[in-house]
Amino acid sequence: MKIQELNVYGVLTNKEKILVLKRKNGIWEFPGGGVEWGEHPEASFIRETKEETGMVPKNIKFLGLTSSTYKKEENEKHSIYLVYKAEVDSDIVTISGEHSEYRWLQPNEAKYLKLGLNAEPILNFL
Repeated sequence: MKIQELNVYGVLTNKEKILVLKRKNGIWEFPGGGVEWGEHPEASFIRETKEETGMVPKNIKFLGLTSSTYKKEENEKHSIYLVYKAEVDSDIVTISGEHSEYRWLQPNEAKYLKLGLNAEPILNFL
């Protein structure tokens, strides 16, 4: 079956650093997730950021989008990510059960991590 999904990612900044989260499978990504039916993508970004980090983003700006296709189980998936950038006031993160670790990094340091398919191109936006 072919499945298409709309998601959001957020690049959270605190001073000069950006936040990355490590999934339990070892892949690094930015806070984000699926856009719920009828939900505005920016509202989804705010909701997902709160759920995954405990933080409230401010000064939100749209950066761009990423898109990739891949096989997951018996399905072919096409994931589209709308990418936002926002500031946060603190570097204290409360990660959700989806992630095992977080790091605040300089943007050029993130390229050395094993990033997810849709997270990798975001470094070009920064």
